[in-house]
Amino acid sequence: MEAVLLVMLPRSAGFIEDNEIGSISKNALRGLRSLTHLSLANNNLETLPRFLFRGLETLTHVDLRGNPFQCDCRVLWLLQWMPAVNASVGTGACAGPTALAHRQLRHLDPKTFKCRAIELSWFQMVGESALGVESFSYQGEPHVVLAQPFAGRCLILTWDYSLQRFRPEEELSAPSVVSCKPLVLGPRLFMLAARLWGGSQLWARPSPGLRLAPTQALAPRRLLRPNDAELLWLDGRPCFVVADASKAGSTTLLCQDGPGFYPRQSLHAWHRDTDAEALELDGRPHLLLASASQRPVLFHWLGGRFERRTDIPEAEDVYATRHFQAGGDVFLCLTRYIGDSMVMRWDGSMFRPLQQLPSRGAHVFQPLLIARDQLAILGSDFAFSQVFRLEPDKGLLEPLQELGPPALVAPRAFAPITLAGRRFLFAACFKGPTQIYQHHELDLSA
Repeated sequence: MEAVLLVMLPRSAGFIEDNEIGSISKNALRGLRSLTHLSLANNNLETLPRFLFRGLETLTHVDLRGNPFQCDCRVLWLLQWMPAVNASVGTGACAGPTALAHRQLRHLDPKTFKCRAIELSWFQMVGESALGVESFSYQGEPHVVLAQPFAGRCLILTWDYSLQRFRPEEELSAPSVVSCKPLVLGPRLFMLAARLWGGSQLWARPSPGLRLAPTQALAPRRLLRPNDAELLWLDGRPCFVVADASKAGSTTLLCQDGPGFYPRQSLHAWHRDTDAEALELDGRPHLLLASASQRPVLFHWLGGRFERRTDIPEAEDVYATRHFQAGGDVFLCLTRYIGDSMVMRWDGSMFRPLQQLPSRGAHVFQPLLIARDQLAILGSDFAFSQVFRLEPDKGLLEPLQELGPPALVAPRAFAPITLAGRRFLFAACFKGPTQIYQHHELDLSA
């Protein structure tokens, strides 16, 4: 009790040493604006509360030696405070954790502390199953569109600011739809609905306030069994590439010409493509096609058409590919249903293997950038879906968390969306409802 009384006295020096104090209130020094000397030496303090020294501008000497400090995230604020204060600080050594035991606090580098964590927690469910999900912004408002084959529609969702939840805004009739791909051109909104058996359509909204309406049938003789659709820009024009998985059809590049989108090139005929991925390498557009019959093939845009450049070595049985950029490098996530999914890195001429991740039953291995975090989610039909985070120091994906409960049932696609200062992740599932998660940042030094 005497030690507490000494701290609370308005004097220029406070000596509370050798008292076996195990903790101290963050408000214990409040109001002591004339305090110049403070000693908390030789107690049992493992940490100090953040802002303990706030307002103590006259401090010239602080003695913290002889305390069993645990040098984890709880002391990060102290490490950042010491070089910023005009006072001599005696800190002593760390008692733990084991890796830092006996190290002097003043020799610790705050930059080596990893005290920011993230978490994806369940937020909302959308009842029908879905094969695809895409986020887009129209007229300054974020939207999400789900490809729901069993419901036979592309379902557009928007944020309800009153209910603080996502709600349906509009639905497009699209039986057997596998992909709904949005394109915003100023006030105009287009939606490609890739459907099985030659029923793919283009929908358009010419201006805000109007509803989307079907305007064009898309390559009915070429797109018989589409499996994926991607948007890309070529020579200043928007184009769609639709991967076709039928023997009789062919993956097709459709580019804008006047009011509609028309076939520009047939690609990879007879190979039963399962996925298309548009990316930029060496400053030029590239296209990566995965198929059931061979290794993924990389095409580059040359002379107004895509030409084969190379295939991806050591990448058999790849169902889909997705790329991301980090630290100036281009990485590739390759999904494999049987065997290990892979991460590769572009070396200037070829994608080279970097990492393998066990992935039994995976149809999606999708990289996502949420806030400052480069994530990748490995969805599984037989186990919990795994979230990984890229560790910049190692250049590798490290496990972060499992998604669930509720568990995702046959996940097929993921999409992030940011609105009203909050970040969400949509998970489209083929055999269960679409689940929505909220992204949280946690400060472990608080």
